[in-house]
Amino acid sequence: MTRETAQASTHPLAYVRRSRGWSYQDIARVIADNARALGVPMAARREKIWRWEHWGVVPERDSQRALARALGVPGEEIDTRPWPQWLPAQDGMPSGLPWTRAGSLSALASLLDHGPRGDHDDPAGRPVAVGPALHEAVADWTAAVARGAALDADADTNSGTDTGTDTGAGEPTVRPHPGVVDEQTLSWLESGLLGLRRLDDRLGGAAVQHRVEADLGLALGLLRHGPYARTLETRLLRTAAGLAQLGGWAATDAGRPYTAQRHFLTGLRLADNAQDLPLAASIWAGLSLQAVLAGRPKDGLAAVDAAGSVAAAATRRTRAMLATRRARAHAGLGDEMACRSALDEAAQLLDAAGTDDDPLWLYWFDDAELAAQTGTALLDLGLAHEGRPELERALKLQNRAYLRDRAIYSARAASARFRTGDPDGGHELGQEALRLAQYCGSPRLTAALNALRPAEDG
Repeated sequence: MTRETAQASTHPLAYVRRSRGWSYQDIARVIADNARALGVPMAARREKIWRWEHWGVVPERDSQRALARALGVPGEEIDTRPWPQWLPAQDGMPSGLPWTRAGSLSALASLLDHGPRGDHDDPAGRPVAVGPALHEAVADWTAAVARGAALDADADTNSGTDTGTDTGAGEPTVRPHPGVVDEQTLSWLESGLLGLRRLDDRLGGAAVQHRVEADLGLALGLLRHGPYARTLETRLLRTAAGLAQLGGWAATDAGRPYTAQRHFLTGLRLADNAQDLPLAASIWAGLSLQAVLAGRPKDGLAAVDAAGSVAAAATRRTRAMLATRRARAHAGLGDEMACRSALDEAAQLLDAAGTDDDPLWLYWFDDAELAAQTGTALLDLGLAHEGRPELERALKLQNRAYLRDRAIYSARAASARFRTGDPDGGHELGQEALRLAQYCGSPRLTAALNALRPAEDG
């Protein structure tokens, strides 16, 4: 009864043990050591660990406190989330986390604890936020937005009331930790994030994924030193959200939908904490496109609709990008009228964007990208004659430094050429896509190239 079972346990505690290489005796010893550090004498008995994992026995509170200390989980987690939900061992996004700073840091810690997953651990058939799980994420987000709106309204109502507390704008709520997070540290992190985005454009998601994970770990460590001055903490949360967003996109590009959705959903919490609604909307857009690429356009539409609740706070260029995601979802559903309406909306918004003060992360969405998304949506609808000129226009306008996207759009334009009876043009564009592919790795690009083979062989 106390032997190691030959059949792998699916209990979250089993994942904690396996991920750290711990036996039952090891974890019992770790709990006993940390319990003593908390002033609670405790015997190290492996039998009780086995019962927690296999019989569903709930550990006493002191054991949970000791284990949480050993795993670096904030003590308040065991109060807000019942055993075993607080363990950083869920295969998906931990459920029941509050939409607070502590909840976001727990989600980020769980994401990093899970680590980058290899292709064999990240099958396309096991995404995190699909079907009911995605709709649960939408419901959580909608409720969080509603609570935020209610708090804002309450603050406006009581704005003239003297509470006796000095909360001057820009003043720190707690004295900043000296020498840890300052203007220079944040500037380095922010510029590093922008550099990683540019590297992703050129080399593909697989090339930057581990760098993103490392910077997310750095951001988590800095956030745990806080709180800082309000303005510094907001920037740090926003940078962490941007890193999680990029991690989601990089994993999508690398063919790891499971990992991608964990990053996106963690980034959504961090963006909410930073009160950066446009970034949150962009993360929903990432979830939407990922679902469409995975052949789940209904989930893609649900995700982009969730972004609509905060889209009013975004610039016109951001809303144009969201409209293209809606168009792609409608195209996947075969709804031509809705797709064309969304594309028209995107074109009008981008045309009117002018000199809007757009966020830095939106540098890539321009006339070339709109043309590429328009052409792709029309191609998905089976309208190759209309999609072909849009895709070729995108190639003429696109920044040549964007090697990965340029290769993908070349492959799509080649497909449009083949479908419209121009095999020579299709072969030429296909060769260009193949030439560019040698400089950047992307399963999306590989899939686009593979899709050309039947047409070229024919």
